[in-house]
Amino acid sequence: MTDDEKKRWLWRYRGSLEKEKALRADLQEQESRAVKTTAALTGMPGGGGDGQTLARAVESIVEAQQKLQAQINVCGAVRREVVAAIDQVQDERDHTILYRRYVLGQRFEEIAVEMNLEYRWVRRLHKKTVASLSIFP
Repeated sequence: MTDDEKKRWLWRYRGSLEKEKALRADLQEQESRAVKTTAALTGMPGGGGDGQTLARAVESIVEAQQKLQAQINVCGAVRREVVAAIDQVQDERDHTILYRRYVLGQRFEEIAVEMNLEYRWVRRLHKKTVASLSIFP
């Protein structure tokens, strides 16, 4: 694997979290719509529709919940793989840089400040450590 391929492989967890975030937002949207739907069901005659509005809303919510749960499961599996790869690194400082970068999603600037290191040094250590990783997808 090239260094760029390793980085893409390591970034999978953050990408998985983004998908999870989007699915959570979709679920909230579906729930919000359902609340509006149930508030509109007053039982007063003259309302239009086929009477299935609430059933469709519930179906949409259940589908969104299932998609979210599946993504949460994927996210957990990907996180375990990424953390296992990072755990290969014996040097604590190098391990921390990779963990902060790929699990916590921090930028190099943030890592440098929090670890009290120079930005350029963090970049060099990161590059060296990624090159030393053995990743077998």
